[in-house]
Amino acid sequence: MPKRISPDLCVKCKGVKMLCGLSKCPILERIAGHKRIKRTDYVHGDTPPSVLTGEHGYPLVWMGPMIEPGELQFPEDPKRWIRTPLTKVVEGMSSRVNAGFKLNVRRVDDPRLEEVRWAALSLRPVGVEARFLKPISPKVSFDGILAPIGPRALAEKLSVEGEPRVPAKLEYLVYDKDVKTEQAVVELYSSGIDVYMIHRALSLGSLGVRVNRRLVPTRWAITATDSMVGNWLKGRLKEMPEYGGDYLLFSSYYEGNKYLVAMFPGSLDLEIFEIWLPMGLWTGDKPVVMRNEEGSRGLSYMDGGHYAMRVACFEKLYHMRRQARVLAIREVGPEYFSPVGVWQVREGVRLALRGEPRKFDRVEDLVRAIEAHLKYDFKVTQSRILKEVIGLIAKITDFM
Repeated sequence: MPKRISPDLCVKCKGVKMLCGLSKCPILERIAGHKRIKRTDYVHGDTPPSVLTGEHGYPLVWMGPMIEPGELQFPEDPKRWIRTPLTKVVEGMSSRVNAGFKLNVRRVDDPRLEEVRWAALSLRPVGVEARFLKPISPKVSFDGILAPIGPRALAEKLSVEGEPRVPAKLEYLVYDKDVKTEQAVVELYSSGIDVYMIHRALSLGSLGVRVNRRLVPTRWAITATDSMVGNWLKGRLKEMPEYGGDYLLFSSYYEGNKYLVAMFPGSLDLEIFEIWLPMGLWTGDKPVVMRNEEGSRGLSYMDGGHYAMRVACFEKLYHMRRQARVLAIREVGPEYFSPVGVWQVREGVRLALRGEPRKFDRVEDLVRAIEAHLKYDFKVTQSRILKEVIGLIAKITDFM
């Protein structure tokens, strides 16, 4: 009899941590089996730019660029992807070939890596030619953190064509091997370089003190970057005045993912809900709810999607020059049929926060608006922040 896996476990794992004990996620394997790509032992095209550093077999890991054969149709641009239909996103990412090789994570000066590094850190696409030891295997892999990955093949020859264009600040910090990693990440972000380029640099072992530089698996680098940037923003926000205006509600939608961000007057606080509706990608016939909140050391447990939501919320407060209480909700329906990576979560929240918020004089009206947005039967009692805000108002009313 096949092993029955709890949907709660699937939502927490998202095919990444293998909490069920299986060697492969059966859900993701089923999705991957639906896509087939032409077999070939040679690819010539552009890297969007994009690169993958694997984690299996650590410290001997897979690394190499993504190459889109022929004319580039799907450049690396998550801000545009969030407005692109899910089927097109999956198709575009799955058409890339991951040409690479095995490398010890300490070998950050390996000539093969140097060939790839600047192309991957370029602001614009760069031409790449790859010849493989044997024809690529036509398979696509998925998980809840990384974007879909097209067929992977061991490169016999890998060469970069053209001239990469790398931001001056990033190039400086790649060569400066006396700056600690977290300081480098903060310097890059505060100079206007987005988290996507930063996590590529971190993944390629291009940041930090010389003796400590390592290749970092892409999945780890994404969450680590969000964590470090979020911590820096949090420190700056605590020095800013408290928001004292109306109750605000921001919202956005992407292919079954509904994002709501509510802001309340008060000191910096963050609570996150992730609600997976029944009959979805990871769920059975009942909804699964995950809750996370900001503590003294950050979120109460490590989840890549939650750290992406956190950094997007803190970015908005930083631009407002205010600290506030924030309740962020992601509701995921069955329309989200394939995971496309944590970028979708980050950009979904950013999209919501770029929009014009609804404003409320009464917290009860904001709560009713949240309930109207969601298919899930969300209760005030589930949220610590809502209970505290409503309780505080009740105490002020009693005093008056």
